[in-house]
Amino acid sequence: MLDTDIALADLRVVLAVAETASYTRASHKLNISQPAVSRRIGALEQRLGLRLFRREGQRFFLTEAGTVFCEQAGEILDRMAQLESSTIGQSATPKGSVALGVPPSTGEVIVRAVVPAYRKAYPDVSMRIEQGYVADLFEMLMDKRIDLALLNGEFNSNDVYLERLFDHHLGIVYPAAWQKASPLGGKPMPDQLTIAQVAQLPLLLPSRNQSLRHLVDAAFRKAGVEPQVDVEVNSFVLQKSLALAGHGCLFMSPTAIRDADAGKLCFVSISDADLVYTLYLATRQFGQPTLACRMLEKMIRKHAGKIESWLTNSSMLP
Repeated sequence: MLDTDIALADLRVVLAVAETASYTRASHKLNISQPAVSRRIGALEQRLGLRLFRREGQRFFLTEAGTVFCEQAGEILDRMAQLESSTIGQSATPKGSVALGVPPSTGEVIVRAVVPAYRKAYPDVSMRIEQGYVADLFEMLMDKRIDLALLNGEFNSNDVYLERLFDHHLGIVYPAAWQKASPLGGKPMPDQLTIAQVAQLPLLLPSRNQSLRHLVDAAFRKAGVEPQVDVEVNSFVLQKSLALAGHGCLFMSPTAIRDADAGKLCFVSISDADLVYTLYLATRQFGQPTLACRMLEKMIRKHAGKIESWLTNSSMLP
């Protein structure tokens, strides 16, 4: 008898490795880390007492036992999909409640795009929206205080599934007055900045435990420069408020500048550092989501393109 149950996640990992013949490509396909794939395969093989894959150079091929396992795993996952679709077919109007966690920077646009459409489609579902940074949203997701979350930045965990929605390319948002006289020696702000020049600006950054700060600090370390952090602020709204008052600048995409900020804030790109901040749809890996939650996931996927368009063109905001 096996000591513990085999999780559906184990089946997905084995099938992904079998399809790609690579732990690395399987990790990209599943949006989990390569070590997580390796650990799951190793633990599963130890639990079963047999090898599922044989290694040939950098590629992994199924053993005879692995082939049998994959056949059964595929059937199980197909049955799970059939179970979901048949259940949904029995209840086209989900009831109950659903809770969504959103990040500060894009939460406003996401809520505007998704919530009205979801409420119109499923009026019997009670919705709750929580706003927070990655660490806070992840904790709420794991504690089951929310059902799904939208997480920004690099994020690896064996406890969640991450589905990439789109990328933000970050630059610097700064007070319009700096166009004439910036902190760079009183000169006008250039059309592009180097990361070394960014380090000389008074920066408004989140604290070091936030995902955006990890991304920014990595860029400075790679360039070998020490940034000038003016204030640590764990609120995008407050960061922008300080920038509007002329007290610093922040890392953000051009979408941070709404029509109301026109003439007050400006954006400049960074020429020698590509800071990509990815938005993921995150759900718990273990346990079955409710029908209301599954319908919200599908609604977010459906509107992902619209959300990205609104975020890249503030004039399109409703």
